[in-house]
Amino acid sequence: MRRIGGSAAALGLAALLGGCGWANTASYKAVNGVTNAGASVGMPWGRMDATPPEQSETIARISGQPPQLASLRPEEGNVWPAQEGPRATLANPDAAMRNIPAYRPGELDRMSAPAGRSTWQPTDPPVPPRAPPGINSSSSPPPPPIRQMDPPRATVLPPPVGATSPPPARTDGRVIQTPSGPVTTTGGTGRVQGYVTPGGGTGTLHNDGNTTTFVGPNGQVQTMPTPR
Repeated sequence: MRRIGGSAAALGLAALLGGCGWANTASYKAVNGVTNAGASVGMPWGRMDATPPEQSETIARISGQPPQLASLRPEEGNVWPAQEGPRATLANPDAAMRNIPAYRPGELDRMSAPAGRSTWQPTDPPVPPRAPPGINSSSSPPPPPIRQMDPPRATVLPPPVGATSPPPARTDGRVIQTPSGPVTTTGGTGRVQGYVTPGGGTGTLHNDGNTTTFVGPNGQVQTMPTPR
């Protein structure tokens, strides 16, 4: 077993050492030629050899070459701006009107001649007939006048019974002159009402048509004509 394992390791090492020099063989050159031809026609695979980067100052510094720098030289000709003329100020406003070029009218300023008659319209179009007075002329007849709808009349209902009759006479707050003095009614019905005297006494009056009977607080009864 030891002899078999040692011979296998020796064969593998020999294969690795032999693979290091395969780039110099004819097979590598053939494959390299195929990849270069494919890269030149735009095939998806690239070249086997690394493409050197473009020449630049950075690549020159990395490779140890001295950079080639262009020397500074003065620009040819007069690079200074021309001297500016005097500007117009409030002291000499007429200077702004000097050295103005003469005006020359352009093509847009000239009036063009009237256009000639076209071949497809030898004569003027006929004049449309005029509409009657009060009607605007148009290609279609005017619509009929809008009919005004009368609003519906509201129904007037008669007033309810008793709405126009005068209100009934008040039964309170009336001052009645009696033989014993004035009294003030305090309310009630049309026939029987209460009253109060100036001294604070209370009583009851009975209206019997033309006569009125007063019943005092002590039971005293007085009869007098009904006041109007």
